[in-house]
Amino acid sequence: MSTLPSLSLCVLVAVATVPLLISADNTIGASINGNGITELFGNSFGEPNVPAEYDYVVIGGGNAGNTVAARLALDHANYSVALIEVGSFYEILSGNKTQIPGYNFAAANPSNNANNQLLTQVLHAIETEPIPGYNGRSIGYTTGVTFGGGTAANYGGYSRATAGSHDLWADVVKDDFWSWDNVYPFYKKSTNFSPPDYTKINPALNITYDETAFDPAGGPLHVSYGNFQGPYVSPLSEALKRQGFEAIAGLNSGKLIGYSTVTAAVDPQTATRSSSETSFLQAAAGKTGLKIYPNTLAKRILFDGDKKATGVEVKGNSLTSDFSWVISARKEVIVSAGVWRSPQILMVSGVGPADKLSEHGIDLVADIPAVGQNAWDQPFMAHIYKVNVETNSQIVAGNPEVVAEVTEEYLNHQSGRLSSIGAGGALGFEKYPASLHGEVLSDTTVSFLSTFPEDWPDTNYLPLESSAVPDDIGPNDNYLLYGSTLFSTSARGNVTIQSADTADDPLVNPNWLGDEGDVEMAVASFMRLREIAFNTTIVESSWIPAANVITREQIVDWIRNNSALTYHGACTCKMGADDDDNAVVDTRARVRGVTGLRVVDASAFAILPPGYPMAVVYMFAEKIADAILNNN
Repeated sequence: MSTLPSLSLCVLVAVATVPLLISADNTIGASINGNGITELFGNSFGEPNVPAEYDYVVIGGGNAGNTVAARLALDHANYSVALIEVGSFYEILSGNKTQIPGYNFAAANPSNNANNQLLTQVLHAIETEPIPGYNGRSIGYTTGVTFGGGTAANYGGYSRATAGSHDLWADVVKDDFWSWDNVYPFYKKSTNFSPPDYTKINPALNITYDETAFDPAGGPLHVSYGNFQGPYVSPLSEALKRQGFEAIAGLNSGKLIGYSTVTAAVDPQTATRSSSETSFLQAAAGKTGLKIYPNTLAKRILFDGDKKATGVEVKGNSLTSDFSWVISARKEVIVSAGVWRSPQILMVSGVGPADKLSEHGIDLVADIPAVGQNAWDQPFMAHIYKVNVETNSQIVAGNPEVVAEVTEEYLNHQSGRLSSIGAGGALGFEKYPASLHGEVLSDTTVSFLSTFPEDWPDTNYLPLESSAVPDDIGPNDNYLLYGSTLFSTSARGNVTIQSADTADDPLVNPNWLGDEGDVEMAVASFMRLREIAFNTTIVESSWIPAANVITREQIVDWIRNNSALTYHGACTCKMGADDDDNAVVDTRARVRGVTGLRVVDASAFAILPPGYPMAVVYMFAEKIADAILNNN
């Protein structure tokens, strides 16, 4: 597979969405508000190397961290909140690369884009341990190191989990707090929905959605269909229909099985990415008691003699800020550092398996063996087909005429290919059909799959217009990536520490395809991808994998050598009931064995629901913030 050329368009400029204040005389950073009061941009930030105390200290300015910090700061109680982020603002560090939806492939795959070094400023790839199920390959697990975290660099597809999966969550933790009826309002609370704009999107697509899935009073996260949908959508939809898939009204009402067009975190007015930074963080910055600490590395959580979290020791994360200080918390420390970093910060702070902490000379605060265990993630495979409709291939290949055309359309009309995530039209979800039982899926695997709720899909089929392209691509050639994510796997991974220093990457083992049943599911998805693709009117040939990959042995070998990831890791600080020995946090995300400490991100999920977890993380942060504010 060739590497991708840079997708940067030199005529586009980055527009900073950090809450800069501009006065009447265009002075950046200062203004006089309507009440005659001076407002200074610098007041949004905490002062480096100066010890300070806040009601709440949040570690991590990503998907969950920005959300929970903003909700706490915006409350009428006027709580003071410190938000610690190891990175800075992606609008500053990577130009427009992550702001423009059409660049999402480059942003999500920096290792495949040798000419786009700017992206390494906002993304960091943790090299996993060799993965036996991937034939011993190590995979670069990309994480966001910027305000917005993964929401600043992912594809941006927004879809919610199923009603049955949330009811299962509630059953697992023995608390109805996480049932579908009780989480659905909090999904709605985050989002500001815009219906399809048919002056920019082809009206023949007739995108269906459930209006009741959104609240007109919701926000601040923009959710829309972007301002473009590709011509592959209709023929692929027809193929899914012929394969027995049911058309459903969107993917946000607690139902996934079927096919629909996914909503995306895109502001359709400006045609830019809506991240947790542009939405939640900006809603609170400069208007509340929220103080932002960019380029600040959390070193360890501090505890008093009663095992109450009292603050965080931090260190400046730049060549000019090599100093450490303490940010104290009157009420709570909230860890939102992500699936791999949250358990790491717990362990280096003395909360985790006693033997591992002793190995690294870390004083024990609470012996919790489950910290870093139970990692649940979704392996992904990508097929790439040559097609007879236009996709983003010529943009990926850097065709100057096409680049100029899409640039003009984006800048002047906020439409066209750059205004869309280029993914998720005709997105299909299914339980494996009975035709695959027996020959492909063993009775043991079929029995295991039956333990999941009826509305839990086993896999999905995701089209992406911005696929990799061959080096010898012609000026009229187009390719479509058609990928599958496995939702019902049984193998679980883990993460641990290699030192007592958070500057060192943790040791990550996702353990993808570590169970024979998971391999069977991968083979089933491989076969279904081909079956659906060649049942369309647009697929001309298969580029990856080669057409001669036919036998089961060849398919398994290809899967083990080529499967990748979707960055959906969860459960490494697993939520559970009081009698669950594998639980790290309780049903309000409070860390066991200590007080004043919570974990609020995907690492604290009890299960990894099917679908795309970004929406679940927003809901999770909303639920826990509400629980904190209402002492629930």
